[in-house]
Amino acid sequence: MRVALLQFAPEPERLRENLAEILAGVERAAEAGAQLLVTPEMSLTGWSLPQAAVRAGLTERVSTEALPMLAEAADRSGVAVVVGGPYPGGGRGQANAAIAVAPGGRTVVYRKVHLFGPERDWWRPGERAHAILELGRTRVGISICYDAEFPEMPRLARLAGADLLVVPATNMSPYERDQDLIFPTRALENELPVLVCNRVGSERGWTYFGRSLAADARGNIVSQAGGSEELLVADIEPAGRTGDPHLSYLARRRPEVYGLLTRPAESPVAGDEAPRRPSSREQLSSTVWKDGARITMTAPSGARGHEPREVGRG
Repeated sequence: MRVALLQFAPEPERLRENLAEILAGVERAAEAGAQLLVTPEMSLTGWSLPQAAVRAGLTERVSTEALPMLAEAADRSGVAVVVGGPYPGGGRGQANAAIAVAPGGRTVVYRKVHLFGPERDWWRPGERAHAILELGRTRVGISICYDAEFPEMPRLARLAGADLLVVPATNMSPYERDQDLIFPTRALENELPVLVCNRVGSERGWTYFGRSLAADARGNIVSQAGGSEELLVADIEPAGRTGDPHLSYLARRRPEVYGLLTRPAESPVAGDEAPRRPSSREQLSSTVWKDGARITMTAPSGARGHEPREVGRG
């Protein structure tokens, strides 16, 4: 199956300009022979939308302006497209959503379940762990960025019958290594190809690094973009129904012993209801004891695998 990932820099609140970029990407994907085009998280509007009135207005415009034009483009080109943008939250408020539009007018909506950082103040979290688009003989599972970093989410999509998982993303520095490591791992552990379309550019203090990727069912990165705007085209084999007979991760599961996974979450730090990632300027620290003295060790956030520096004793 040939797929395309449109790595670009969505402009905040500029739906018309972002939509034009995506529609041009649909045509380019069709020319490349792709059946599916994936765009970044919140690709229609930009990710950072702190003003409630702006969110509400853009939510309406996504439904009334963008989706009809995307449906027309999908019909004309024969290419299904996954875009990101605000969408009604299912009862009240709005959600950060990934919206798949396929030829023939089929639309599937996935609302982000795990909200990252300031998103908790902007969006209503989704309540469904997966959404699947039927695309010919391939069942395309849909997730969003931070959601797919939780191992349970891709696993649930796979168990629901997904043959391929697409992940629109807005991953920012310094998490380059995280993206390169986490998503191929999700592919391997679920015997499920994963496509990650990240954005580039900067937006209101965040810097995005791109590096969109396609990983096969063995976790191999078969194609990867750089750090600038580009259309990444890759050929990927959807997952088989049985997987590797020597590994059989899915067939040999023991759900009866996984009860702890369904218990309500407890914060790892008392009083911290919304743990967050450190900024690139913050440091990670830990305390160890050596020769009877307490030593505080720190390393720059994102410097995983690097030797910590000894900065204090007490």
